[in-house]
Amino acid sequence: MSFASFAAGESRTLLRLALPIMATQLAMVGMGTLDTVMSGYVSTLDLAGVAIGAAIWTPVWLFLAGLMVALSSSVARANSAQRHDDVPKLLQAGIVLGLLWGTLLGLLLVLIGWGLPLWIEDKTSADVAMFYLLAIAPAFPSSGLFLALRFHAEALNEPGQVTRIMLTGLALNVPLNFLFIHGITLGDVQLLPALGGIGCGVASSVVFTFMALALLRNTRKRRLPVGFPLWQDVWSLEASRKRSLMEMNRIGVPIGIALFFEVSLFTATALFLTDLGPVVVAGHQVAINVSSITFMFPLSISLALTVRVGHYLGMNDFAGARYCALTGIGMNLVIALLNASVIWLGADTIASLYSPDPAVVAMGASLLVYAALFQIPDTIQVATAGALRAYEDTFAVMLITFVAYWVIGFCSGWYLAYLRDEPLGAAGFWIGLIIGLTAAAVALITRLRIVGQRHIRAAQTAAA
Repeated sequence: MSFASFAAGESRTLLRLALPIMATQLAMVGMGTLDTVMSGYVSTLDLAGVAIGAAIWTPVWLFLAGLMVALSSSVARANSAQRHDDVPKLLQAGIVLGLLWGTLLGLLLVLIGWGLPLWIEDKTSADVAMFYLLAIAPAFPSSGLFLALRFHAEALNEPGQVTRIMLTGLALNVPLNFLFIHGITLGDVQLLPALGGIGCGVASSVVFTFMALALLRNTRKRRLPVGFPLWQDVWSLEASRKRSLMEMNRIGVPIGIALFFEVSLFTATALFLTDLGPVVVAGHQVAINVSSITFMFPLSISLALTVRVGHYLGMNDFAGARYCALTGIGMNLVIALLNASVIWLGADTIASLYSPDPAVVAMGASLLVYAALFQIPDTIQVATAGALRAYEDTFAVMLITFVAYWVIGFCSGWYLAYLRDEPLGAAGFWIGLIIGLTAAAVALITRLRIVGQRHIRAAQTAAA
């Protein structure tokens, strides 16, 4: 079969899997967008506080999500290799991993939140950010459970129910945000205090917990063997269960760290920009939030690629795995060009949706131009990383992303923002992001070519 005919069929399969994943991702980012927009209409200081808090918890959550992607690859391989008895046991290992890591990361957010007033000069923004983090931290164990159940369903090509639950959570987030931001007053009695931007964290925490419980109920009814005791011996330390848990942790931790490296770059940028004032921080958050929304499209293709490439690898079809990876990268490049065009042409209009403050709108619009430019390297690198996850080549991806994002991207951004003769401020950091992402895209494509050819040669040697 020619690559063109393969790509035509595989692109349709990828889209069928990626579109519900995309809706799930957009619903997730939509909750963050609602927090940003609704806190912005309370005050610019509330928006800045929520922006700082979101810039901290989002990369931590994405580390957890990256960790749990390992379950997706493992389940896809087991399912395509007809090892169906292993699938529910892998889910059990994923649930244990998600709950343990979710608890640890929730405690980490509490510690970070307590330290924020020491780092941030503006007391109001610091207090909003601190209590926003303290409100959202208790939901992280539930997030770990939700992610395990989600990636299990997506690996079995059943993402629809996950999408419906996420969209329900997004719909619930609107009234809950309003409720906790503005409070409830009955006559002269304050039934619920008005928490301002902090209320967004409380609402998100409630929604995350609801989604985990809803997906757990759905999984037990629809995707497990009849009568399978999901919780029986779930904490057992028998040898096979320990192996599954340790293997998933070995594969997943580098994935989580790689995602953390990328997103924490935005976090570090937001924190370092606090010295330039709340308007710069708020404008930076506008550009980050728009970029997060557009990133969900290529990220969804990447997650679908992990499942589909894993499917071919489970069948020992290494040529198919390579063709599938190339198809996904090509699809992401088309998405990048569309995203960049929309952001570039609509920068002013998009920024005005986030705040009534003209200074915030102007700053956000100027940074959106740079956000449009980095769409191309960002979509290429995320698709390539998704394919490499299926090959379980996660440690190399972690090293590449660290060097590209932090050594190249952050250092160049720092120089352009503060150290050159005419400092560029926030724009300098965004140019650094573009440089870092381009380096990551080139290195990951090179790595994918090496790994893919290695598997094909190994198969040819075995056949000979």
